[in-house]
Amino acid sequence: MSTCPRPTNEREARQQLAALYRLCHLYGWTDLTSTHISARIPGRDDAYLMNAHDELFDEITASSLCEISFDGRMLTPGRVLNRAGHEIHSAVLQARPDVNFVLHSHTRAGIAVSAMPQGLLPISQHSGFVLGTLATHPFQDSTAVADEGAALAADLGQNYTMLLQNHGLLTLGRTAAEVFMYHYHLEASCKIQVDVMAATDDPILISPDALDPLLQWGAPENGPHGWKEWPALLRRLDREHPEYDQ
Repeated sequence: MSTCPRPTNEREARQQLAALYRLCHLYGWTDLTSTHISARIPGRDDAYLMNAHDELFDEITASSLCEISFDGRMLTPGRVLNRAGHEIHSAVLQARPDVNFVLHSHTRAGIAVSAMPQGLLPISQHSGFVLGTLATHPFQDSTAVADEGAALAADLGQNYTMLLQNHGLLTLGRTAAEVFMYHYHLEASCKIQVDVMAATDDPILISPDALDPLLQWGAPENGPHGWKEWPALLRRLDREHPEYDQ
């Protein structure tokens, strides 16, 4: 898997998705058993893969991931459906046939920046990777508001990253590597911004001319991103969480 290709069968999708869950654990992007990552099942249009609501991310393996129908039925017996997760992931995967993975997190820095009226600022190189493909969406309880998933997908448009206001982060990828890289840069951008804004209310912003090459660096048309980093990330998992792909 030297370049992290798009999965061609369900087993590959499960292994790549399980790798993402373990990487989220290693990078501290978890929120108990909440938050979720989904994967499209190659060759199927009736269901997708996501975690159950009763497992920590460092417990998830390829075989423990659940099949969930796009109409909201848990197809894996005996597992607990994350209803909020289903509303988000089913809507995005159906609206965006170009992507295969969707990652949603509630990180402390991500929520903090999502609640800032100015949103994400061009403070760091990391921010340049995502600012050219960044959307925002106002807070609503996805289990209490009718058509919240459709509204989120409409606000997302063709972007690959999103600030969910007062809520967290959302990233998309054509490959597992790409969804990881977009989240990595978005989360790093938020951490840096929180640090800077705690020290000054007048940060130095990257000039538009200097920002443009960074926007091109992270542009979706120059991806899928992350193929260079993915093998190294898997080697880390092989050392620290070798059971993830079982």
